[in-house]
Amino acid sequence: MTLLPSEFLKWNYYGRRKMLQKMLSNEHMDPYRFYIEFTRHNPVLCTACLTEKGSIEVNGKVVGIGYIPKKEHMKNLIKIFEEHIWKSDEEYFEHQDDEEYIRRLRRNHSKRGAKLLLKYIYLDEEDAADKIDFEKLATIELAARLPHSSKHTWRILQHSDTASLVFFQPPSISYELKGRISIHLDDDYHRLVNLVHDAYHYTPPENRGFRPVYIFHVEEVYDNSPTKKGFGRRIA
Repeated sequence: MTLLPSEFLKWNYYGRRKMLQKMLSNEHMDPYRFYIEFTRHNPVLCTACLTEKGSIEVNGKVVGIGYIPKKEHMKNLIKIFEEHIWKSDEEYFEHQDDEEYIRRLRRNHSKRGAKLLLKYIYLDEEDAADKIDFEKLATIELAARLPHSSKHTWRILQHSDTASLVFFQPPSISYELKGRISIHLDDDYHRLVNLVHDAYHYTPPENRGFRPVYIFHVEEVYDNSPTKKGFGRRIA
């Protein structure tokens, strides 16, 4: 595996940290600027496999991608994020028929969750190097539980673990990460990644269902930006 280079982390990881800080400071952010900033979170996951008929099936879909701590910190963070979710679950079960209350619950949950993300996941440079696993990224297969979903990515990853992540932030920032994906269904990676997702986006228990976790193991990183230093230059 390969460590994500500082050039990428400065834009992606530490850029997200700054956005969380702005959100929690109640600093006004132009909504259009917010959408641009949010592209750090939403790359295209590209997968492919050889089918039984001998053709190659290719798929790309926009996913939400996140960071995870090193293994020695995971169990403690699972407890912390579980407590956060349980607190909202208790309120949800008590007031689920009150739409206005549930709207407030979601707002409060998101704010409390953003504080946890800033405290435990999106750290300053000194702490991040010690606590965050910069050889990996994580996402959740949210579509696998939906009957109408094509499940293209899920099906392809049963046959091939090779994948790419393509990031694009208008007008000209683009990175491509190449690597391999491991699927996690019932371990600490699965528990923590789902908890971190739900830390900001409150999901009622009945809607959580079957949500496999994909861990993307970084092998190569390219700067694909249309600049003198980009156009496919390998940076890790």
